[in-house]
Amino acid sequence: MEMLRITEASKDNKAVILRLDGKVVGEWVSDLQMLCLHYRDEEDKNVVLDFSGVTFIDKKGVDMLWKLKDDRIKMVNCTSFIRLLLT
Repeated sequence: MEMLRITEASKDNKAVILRLDGKVVGEWVSDLQMLCLHYRDEEDKNVVLDFSGVTFIDKKGVDMLWKLKDDRIKMVNCTSFIRLLLT
């Protein structure tokens, strides 16, 4: 299975930017969800997911992102196809 690389691109007192590279599929979906919830709930930060390196999202990934998407978790730099899946 192709790996999803999650890199902490930036972090300050209010927000963290996570750059995603690869495919949001399989076991990586729950890893990404746990990381987002950790930063949002335990560290009380806004989370920005940078999708500029994402090539594919499976149904499990789309469902998880739909559930997570709120005013404290934002998704940026999505391809038009991924943006369509998440809107």
